[in-house]
Amino acid sequence: MDIFNIFNSFSSIVSDQNIISKYILIILVSLYILFAIVFAKQINILNGIVNQITFSPIFKTLSLLNVLMSLSLLIFVALFL
Repeated sequence: MDIFNIFNSFSSIVSDQNIISKYILIILVSLYILFAIVFAKQINILNGIVNQITFSPIFKTLSLLNVLMSLSLLIFVALFL
């Protein structure tokens, strides 16, 4: 591939604002998913330490729903925007 073709493809990506905003949104949602996964892991560790029946199911369910909803948001952004 020629250097001129590489430069043209890069300049077409940079000049199209929709593609740039989509990439930025995908990066930000991916960072949020990373935070949600770490949060869910910390909830599971805390559940093992605390071991209270009323504490565990609510927060484990909420953290799992958070991860699933953020993954579905990433799929929606990647496919439909």
